[in-house]
Amino acid sequence: MNTSSTNFNSKIKGNIYQDKNIFIVVSITMIAILPLFSVSPMLPSIAEALNVSLDRMGLIMAAFLIPVALGTPIFGILADRFGFKQILIPSLLVFALGGILCAFAPNFRSLIEWRILQGLGAASLESLVLSIIGGLYTGKKLTAAMAVNATAIGVGSTFYPPLGGALAAVNWRYTFGLSLLAVPVALLVLLALKLPEKRYSNREFELKRYIINVGKSIKNRQVLGLFLAIIALFMIEFGAFYTFTPIMAGDTLGASSMEIGIIFTTNSISLTFFAFLVGLFARRVSETRLIQISLVIFSVALWIIPTVTSIKMLVIPCILIGIVEALAFPSLQASLAKLAPKDYRAGFMSLNVTVQSIGRAIGPILAGIIFGISGIQGVCYIGSVIIIFSLILFSFLVSYKPKSKS
Repeated sequence: MNTSSTNFNSKIKGNIYQDKNIFIVVSITMIAILPLFSVSPMLPSIAEALNVSLDRMGLIMAAFLIPVALGTPIFGILADRFGFKQILIPSLLVFALGGILCAFAPNFRSLIEWRILQGLGAASLESLVLSIIGGLYTGKKLTAAMAVNATAIGVGSTFYPPLGGALAAVNWRYTFGLSLLAVPVALLVLLALKLPEKRYSNREFELKRYIINVGKSIKNRQVLGLFLAIIALFMIEFGAFYTFTPIMAGDTLGASSMEIGIIFTTNSISLTFFAFLVGLFARRVSETRLIQISLVIFSVALWIIPTVTSIKMLVIPCILIGIVEALAFPSLQASLAKLAPKDYRAGFMSLNVTVQSIGRAIGPILAGIIFGISGIQGVCYIGSVIIIFSLILFSFLVSYKPKSKS
């Protein structure tokens, strides 16, 4: 078991850009983020077309993210048991099917139901991407590889919002047709992705021992602090920013779906640019410090959003939150990957994605409740307070963490 992994990892030498696996893995990431970034700009269009109130639009995001949160740890165990490809390929095909069914949903209830199916297809994708990267690279190269993955998220999120907005301007159903991109990616995984054999034989794998060992691996202050930062970031990001900031832009500022998509590309461009630089930042600044800086910037951006009086001014918080994503996400994922036990990597990293998904799922729901009571001001100001509280608690939990070496 360990020998196959060691032999495989020993082949990954030199620059990570020389390894074709990183590009295949990145394509899976771009599929995983598709239902998040392409859908946000068209939420006002869906509300109007299906005659649904704006405060219920958070359910569209939650319906996708809740099955991701619940399914991720299960698929992490199955991936460690049967192998990554055996889980990735069917997951990508179910993802595509769910998206196409969303495109043909006759009403809001059906749309929510098919979003749940698509969420089940997506449940394994992000955690297995992080597990694969964690298995291929070590040290600063690991942080650089996570930054490449974050850069891909930036590239995808640059194109998905305007593309989703443009398609929604014709008909919101066309946006869900983008889910078919998962089919060629599944073929690419089948034919070209090179990974170690599955970790366990039928006799070796013991579920009880596996769960106990994964549980033991998260019982330390560093992991708990990282999980706290992750759930806070994703909860507020997907509640205040990705769900209700577009709604504010359409309802209060009078922006069209196309205009919202274009404005949100500035967030993606900012993410892409600064994620490209994270590898350089990590040589001088610890991952912990980068996470702390990102939380401060996020709090500032949230205070700015309710003060915006024109769609052009929305560019400022979009750029700031792009910086937050570029600094925080690779640093968080690299820190967790360094702490992941080799024999239980997929299970451990699936907990990370479960925490992300819980934040993503409850964020839009809680933000919807607050939005219905006090509008975008309440959503953003309360979100800012939560981020500051999380910064303080995170700093306390990781206060004795040594700085990463150059």
